[in-house]
Amino acid sequence: MIQLKRGEQMKENVNVMAVFCDDAKRIARFDEMTNFVFYTKEKSIWQKSDMIPCKPDLSGGMTAIRENIHQMINVFNNCKIIITKSLTGIPYQVFDKAGFIICESEVFDLELLDTIQSDLAKIDAEIKEDELLLANTPKETDQPGHYFIDLTQVQKKHPEMSSKMALLPFLKDTPFYALEVVCEHIPPWFEHKLSELNFSYTIQNKNDSTQHVIITPVVCE
Repeated sequence: MIQLKRGEQMKENVNVMAVFCDDAKRIARFDEMTNFVFYTKEKSIWQKSDMIPCKPDLSGGMTAIRENIHQMINVFNNCKIIITKSLTGIPYQVFDKAGFIICESEVFDLELLDTIQSDLAKIDAEIKEDELLLANTPKETDQPGHYFIDLTQVQKKHPEMSSKMALLPFLKDTPFYALEVVCEHIPPWFEHKLSELNFSYTIQNKNDSTQHVIITPVVCE
């Protein structure tokens, strides 16, 4: 099982990873490692570096431990992904704060490197999708509780974004008095989904080529 302890959007080089090993060249816990090795992917093939001796000194106080780990980090250069059996406590905090992606696994083989690459790519895609949705959700106007979104502009910039993607999360999670939606045409799902979510809508004519839809909550009398 792989545990990805960090999943921020990939600015790191996913073609370089470091594996913490013991004397038998097996994957090891951080506090049991005696060396580490870099794996670099070149032309779809993982190339292995020479073993680099490294036995962490965890016997001192917190300051000494942090300094020792920072010295170790200095040789990592552009490698920001580490693979180990376990990394906890102060060492974990130092690596995490330094921007490392920490992957934990009980066993290691070359397939694991490809699996981690694939997992990181999926996480990155999900984060980018979340950021896309966040950047293109309705914005509150000067009038509190009143929101606006121009779907024509959103979909012009991001053709892959459907009206449901842009609106449903907002409609489900955000309290509001009114939401104005500018669109080329009224999305068919408005007819059934809005009433299902306890909203109604009206259409305003503003003498342009677009539709201006005002969505409001249904108020029970």
